[in-house]
Amino acid sequence: MLGLMANMFRIPDLRKKILFTLAMVAIYRVGAHIPVPFLDAAAMRRFWAAATGGGAGGLLNMVDMFSGGAFRNMTIFALGIMPYISASIILQLLTVVWPWLEKIAKEGEAGRKKINQYTRYGTVLLAAFQSAGVSFFLLREGLTLISGHPLFFMFTTVLAITAGTCFIMWLGERITEKGVGNGISLVIAVGIIAGYPYSAGVAVEAVSAGSMRPIVVPLILVLFVVISVAIIYMQLGSRKIPIQHAKRVVGRRVMSGSTTHLPLKVNTAGVIPIIFSSAIMSFPMFVFGGFTGGGEGVFGWFSELLSMNSRMNPYDFFDMQAQGIFPLLRSLNMYLFIYSLLTIFFCYFYTAVTFNPVDIGDNLKKSGSFIPGRRPGRATSDYIDFVLTRITLVGAVFLVFVAVLPQIISISYNIPWAFTDIVGGTGLIIVVGVLLDTMKQIESQLLMRHYEGFRWRRARAAR
Repeated sequence: MLGLMANMFRIPDLRKKILFTLAMVAIYRVGAHIPVPFLDAAAMRRFWAAATGGGAGGLLNMVDMFSGGAFRNMTIFALGIMPYISASIILQLLTVVWPWLEKIAKEGEAGRKKINQYTRYGTVLLAAFQSAGVSFFLLREGLTLISGHPLFFMFTTVLAITAGTCFIMWLGERITEKGVGNGISLVIAVGIIAGYPYSAGVAVEAVSAGSMRPIVVPLILVLFVVISVAIIYMQLGSRKIPIQHAKRVVGRRVMSGSTTHLPLKVNTAGVIPIIFSSAIMSFPMFVFGGFTGGGEGVFGWFSELLSMNSRMNPYDFFDMQAQGIFPLLRSLNMYLFIYSLLTIFFCYFYTAVTFNPVDIGDNLKKSGSFIPGRRPGRATSDYIDFVLTRITLVGAVFLVFVAVLPQIISISYNIPWAFTDIVGGTGLIIVVGVLLDTMKQIESQLLMRHYEGFRWRRARAAR
């Protein structure tokens, strides 16, 4: 393995990309520690401890995870890359339903650049709107040093956080263009990994205070390993459809037919459905939590209804006192239901956007290839769609299970959410998925230059 790591730095172009990526990541982590102007840092720490100390911290912890701890410290990167993700969701949905945008999206590279530019504009608008909610929230909670100048504080906070979000977007795009690729996802993964030391500290404090039994720590770590392995297998799992290629005449030579496979991934959408669902579910917190009176009236009712640790669940509704498996009913709330449906929807939606069975069937027909037992053309595309629909359901259910597992454990048994999140959830799925994609990017660069990739042991064993 050390030899493989050394090979990455023997290739000048790959070494340059890796070092550039590391430099961008370092800049991102430095910015995550720069607080917004005129923030009362001590009061912010006390507020966060009070808001998240009693078991699950709701969507506050979710937003903080995606920002790499920046939201907890209310830095200029407090919103992280979430506004960019939300803008991407809106543009992708509009591309499907708006013919004008659909036409632009089909213009090739020029159309892709226009869509990216519109996404940037949407990011700025969403960041400004959400940061305005954050500034209003900080004023209402008395977390500012200049409470006598509310308009000035709101202006500087909106300006700082919006600029920070735009800078993170720029860093992600630079990593995609000049680094190892997958820049936006890599920024998210780095932020999540940066929060692991904080999660460990939360666990130590909970054990020391007696609010969590010591046996929970090794159990959580075992779950972390098991779920990580399961995620890797699911991310790499695929259904191989046999493809028969007909005989072809190339010049004066007759090329005999051959059999290959069309791999259909169980989780074609990757980590995108989890990111999209989390981005959408984080939005109501800023709307109902930033612009409302914190729990009163209709907006307060909606805020409680869509809360991750909402009291609107069967366990509290029936005033249960039983222990054992019955506390699991605490996690059955509207947030869990909507989050699960959104994840399944985006699994199918993103798969439909990125993989078109009709195009695959037409391309196979034009090249003289076919699936044994299926007629070329429409019958082939229908069969591919049939298989893809069913294996996507398996991948979607797995994503939902892993994503909600930390929430269920935390809410049901009053374990800090910041610690339970490492056993799965959005964070672990994204980290494992992004690291696998990054390894594939680096491996392709190594194989292209005649170096052995990361699976060298398997290759040697097959010789």
